[in-house]
Amino acid sequence: MLIDTHVHVWPLDDAPGHRPVEGAKVAHPREAAPVEWLLQDMAEYGIDHCVLVQSSAFGWDNRYMVECLQQYPGKFRAIGLVNPLDQFNADQLWYWWNQGISGFRLHPLYYPELPTWIDSPEHDKLWKAAADTGSILQFHMHPHHAEALHRMASRHPKTRVIVDHIGKPDVTESPPYPSFQPVLKLAELPNVWVKIGDYQIASKQQFPWRDTWPFVALLKEHFGVERMVWGTGYPRTARLVPLAQALEYVRGLPCWASGDLDQVLGETPRKLFGF
Repeated sequence: MLIDTHVHVWPLDDAPGHRPVEGAKVAHPREAAPVEWLLQDMAEYGIDHCVLVQSSAFGWDNRYMVECLQQYPGKFRAIGLVNPLDQFNADQLWYWWNQGISGFRLHPLYYPELPTWIDSPEHDKLWKAAADTGSILQFHMHPHHAEALHRMASRHPKTRVIVDHIGKPDVTESPPYPSFQPVLKLAELPNVWVKIGDYQIASKQQFPWRDTWPFVALLKEHFGVERMVWGTGYPRTARLVPLAQALEYVRGLPCWASGDLDQVLGETPRKLFGF
C-alpha cells in the first residue's frame, strides 16, 4: 500500500468556500489545483490513498475538503483548518468533524508574535474536542515550538499529534543538532507522529537533498517507523517537487532497513488515518 499523507488541492470558482480569503497567511493561488489532478497522479504512480490538507489560502472554510470526501468515498481522508485564535475553535472542530474531517492543522510559525497559544489553557477545550472525536492535530512549526507542544501533548495524552515536514530542521547546524533536540524529545510521547515532507524547502542542496538525510535518520531512531509518515504537497503541475522525485527521495533514504518503507508509506498511515 502507498499513502501520501499531505496534498493540498483547491478549486477556484464562485461556489461557497471555493475562493481564497482576505488576510490569508499564504499567497492566493492563480489557478485551481483540483482533486481530479490528484486522482491522475494516484493512478499514474500507484498511490492507493491520500490525505487532503486544506490550503491556508482558503482559511477556515473546509467545504471543498468535505466535497472531495463525499465525491470519492474511501479514497481520501482530510485535514482541515480551525482558527487557533478563536475562542470557539473547539466548536469549529466538532462541526467539521461531523462533516467527515479527520484532523486539523495548526500553524505556530504563522504567529511569531503569539508563541504562547500552543499550550495555553484556552486551547485545552480544542485538545479535548480532538480527543473526544479521535481527530488528529497537525502542527506546522519550527523546532523552537516543540517544547510548548511537548507540554500540551503531555497534558492531553489521548490526542494524536503530527509534526509536519521533518520538524523543519536547520540543516546548516552541525551534529548533534542542538536546535533539533526538542523535536526529538517529542518522541517520548506515544501520541506524537512525524511526517517526512517539504524536504526541498528544508534543504540547502539540490535533489536528492542529502543534507536532510541525517534528520530523517534521527527521527527514525527516536520515533521508529511505526510513528513516521510521508507526504508530498500539491498535484500535477502545481507540484514544487515532481512526484517521481518525491518517491525517489523517500525510497532512497539510507536509513531504511528491510520492511521500513512498507511501514512508513503504507501501514503506519493506514492505521493512523483509518484507511
